[in-house]
Amino acid sequence: MHQPPKPAAKGITSTPQRNNDLARVAELARTGKLHEAVAITERYLRPGTSDPDFLRYRAVLEKHLGNMSAALRWAAAAEAVFSHPETLLILARADMRAGNTEQALERCRRILHMSPGNAQARLLLAETFESAVRVDEAAAALEDLRTNPQGVDAAIAERAEHLRASVLVHRDQHAQAIELLDRTVLASSTNEPLLRRAWYLRAKACDRMRRYGEAFESATRANAIRQAVYDPSQYEQAVNELMRVWTRDAMREFPTSDSTSEVPVFIAGMPRSGTSLIDQIVDAHAQAGGVGETKGIEAFAMQLEQAWNPDLPPPDCFGAMRDRAFKNAAQGYLGMCGKLAPGAVRVVNKALSNNRMIGVIARLFPRSRIIHALRDPRDVAVSCFMGGFNNATYPWTTRIDWIAAAWAQSQRLMEHWKRETDLPILDVRYEDVVTNPDTEFPRFIQFLGLPWDEGCRRFHESRRTVRTLSYDQVNRPLYATSVNRWQHYEKFLQGVAWPTYG
Repeated sequence: MHQPPKPAAKGITSTPQRNNDLARVAELARTGKLHEAVAITERYLRPGTSDPDFLRYRAVLEKHLGNMSAALRWAAAAEAVFSHPETLLILARADMRAGNTEQALERCRRILHMSPGNAQARLLLAETFESAVRVDEAAAALEDLRTNPQGVDAAIAERAEHLRASVLVHRDQHAQAIELLDRTVLASSTNEPLLRRAWYLRAKACDRMRRYGEAFESATRANAIRQAVYDPSQYEQAVNELMRVWTRDAMREFPTSDSTSEVPVFIAGMPRSGTSLIDQIVDAHAQAGGVGETKGIEAFAMQLEQAWNPDLPPPDCFGAMRDRAFKNAAQGYLGMCGKLAPGAVRVVNKALSNNRMIGVIARLFPRSRIIHALRDPRDVAVSCFMGGFNNATYPWTTRIDWIAAAWAQSQRLMEHWKRETDLPILDVRYEDVVTNPDTEFPRFIQFLGLPWDEGCRRFHESRRTVRTLSYDQVNRPLYATSVNRWQHYEKFLQGVAWPTYG
């Protein structure tokens, strides 16, 4: 872990005790005693205090503890008092991951104005360009790292090599990308997350070279790193319980927001089923917007789950989570939509958990619409297995048979919501979207109650950054080469009980 920076703030009265505590925090952080370091910062972060050095230290500590929401909160508080490269880096990386490309770039440039040789900021600049598929700018930033190696340690160098390989893949220089990965990251790195990403990238390059066996083997190597644990039968039981609780009769007694807003639209379905493509097409409409995979509804559902008491009848079973809580959640979500997509009359959310959240959505937004994205489960399986999801959050993506089972449960849930809610739910098949756009694009735009907009056909021209596995696909014109992709991997899919699709 990097040692937190030395104090740089001006206008703060130094005392021997404060200086000793700053030094103690730095030492505890250096030796990995992060919780002890956090405890010391608490003395200086009481309400009404604004010591930027301790605010900054707290942000860095929370980042290394993996508490990113807390890290962002403390970093923003520190920046409000005194700007510093460490806190700007935290905020810039969050912007990059959220698809706020221009803001991330602006923060990186501010860091480099303060500290021209800052290697982390230079690397993040390259990563931000790559994530937005601004390939030439990413390559230029990487060349700067290569020719000006000031501050480039082994960890930064490894990430830069992986990023160079990503740029080569963007440029269809797949053989060069594979050679670079084999010679650098895959040959010597001990960084497991980076190794996993490198194996997935190698799988992508091999796939595009039609070296399908090698592609599948590379993805298998990626998924074997800290092999995920998953029990399909337990997930099926969880779906059964969800369907048992969220029935039409029961929901009549559940709390509601009574919202009349038609702004919220939700895309539900399995990942890699065209959710990002649909989101990008709708976002290209002049009267619509997309907010990506925002997790506000999921967070609210988790609160409901914590309050839930199955021994009580509704609405008592929800404890304090009554109509007022639902109204507040709905208003908060609509406020977020207004900030992220100002002026939009329809705002699309494509969070991966939406297929489980539709009962909650029905009580929050009774006039919302649901687009159900569908795709051949075999193509979904190949794409998920080779794609590189968060294996801790989505462990079922690491085995073909698990993906098939998860697809079947997603279908069960969607059929349940069609029966048990009054929400309009439109099935949209990926295969139809990419092979018959003249019919399919207007069909789901009309479903949203919007007039046709020719801008939807030019969805790929958007400067919007899509931070999903599809980020390098939705920025290209429509293509249908991914339909029946599973046929290239048929021998690896044998022996799996595939759900019916058609």
